[in-house]
Amino acid sequence: MNTARFALLPREGLFCKNGRGWYTSDVGRSHSHEWPPPSTVLGALRAAWGQTLLARRGAGASLDWEWETRDIAVRKLLTLWRPMGEASFGPDSRLWPVPADVLRVQGESQRLLPRPLSSDVGTLGSRDDEALDGLWVPSLPKAKPETGPSFWTDAMMRQWLRGEPPKGPAAPDPVRRNDIHVTLNSKSQTAEPGMLYQSEVLETLGSRSDDALPVGEWALGVECSVPDAAKAFPSGLLGLGGKRRLTSTEPVTASLFAPPPDLPASSPGLRLILATPAFFQRGWLPDGLVCESHEGRPAWVGTLPGVDGEVVLRAAMVPRPLELSTWDMVARAPRATRRLVPAGATYFFEKRDGSGFTSLEKLWLAAWGTPPEAGPHEGLGLVLPGHWNPREVRT
Repeated sequence: MNTARFALLPREGLFCKNGRGWYTSDVGRSHSHEWPPPSTVLGALRAAWGQTLLARRGAGASLDWEWETRDIAVRKLLTLWRPMGEASFGPDSRLWPVPADVLRVQGESQRLLPRPLSSDVGTLGSRDDEALDGLWVPSLPKAKPETGPSFWTDAMMRQWLRGEPPKGPAAPDPVRRNDIHVTLNSKSQTAEPGMLYQSEVLETLGSRSDDALPVGEWALGVECSVPDAAKAFPSGLLGLGGKRRLTSTEPVTASLFAPPPDLPASSPGLRLILATPAFFQRGWLPDGLVCESHEGRPAWVGTLPGVDGEVVLRAAMVPRPLELSTWDMVARAPRATRRLVPAGATYFFEKRDGSGFTSLEKLWLAAWGTPPEAGPHEGLGLVLPGHWNPREVRT
């Protein structure tokens, strides 16, 4: 197996349909993801590798798609942006999803610091769950939250992981456009019923017109495993997302995926932020945790990949789930829609024995969660480790 690192640069926008179904006949609009999910990237790479194998074998050749493309796996996945005309992507080109432990109020980013609740305060839910009731929750500001940006720059995220307020120029926001589609009846020369609709396309060249930022281009940074026969893969253009929109490739270096040098080396508590959506067996609850008694009350306790010793889940700030619907090329049918924990979700942990966390750089972009259906790794559940002091009592 080899490791390939490259950037995918969509040249004509992206349309990545979400799992809400085609409502074209009712409201004339289809819904798309805010940003391409990792599964879209994996599907595009497997399709490109399959097409490469078919081209090598000549006209009329066949392919066992599921088996012969199984070795393609996405290990790391980044969102990239650079001003138009810049020659290459570097660590400063990385953009990260805004973490869930920050709230934008009155134009400022406010930190949400989890605090323990009184033992007689419960939560409302469909079932009683004492471990859930025991999770810490933040105090919310007394003002209406505002809609914040979708991404932070690399510098802002590094500051946040160190426990500092994010400062510096704002990150660009993606631009979206609506494409109108129509199917004409050849006899009547009118639109077919239900076939006049619009789709929301993510524009990958440019930024919002009211931004002071220069015109830029968006890309996806990919580190993936490829079979030995796939040297110099991918080459040329490939199709990405709905309608297989043309995407060019560009080689990148390993430093693009490396942890930053100013990442905290240790921390009394651990704050994990999802850089990509994650799939957990029990919904929002990370795998490897079980309900046990801790400090005299039920708590979620267990182990984490890359962390020595047992940990206790203290808080979880998880936005609404991401509905993901993918396409099975072999069966020529849609797969069952999955619910993922969205990127930006933030979890807080303490060591069960009270000791601190060390070697945080080992957790940089480490994979967390279970690959669904035991298939190739899709790049789901990549985490960013950050500093957290559980004994901190003031924001």
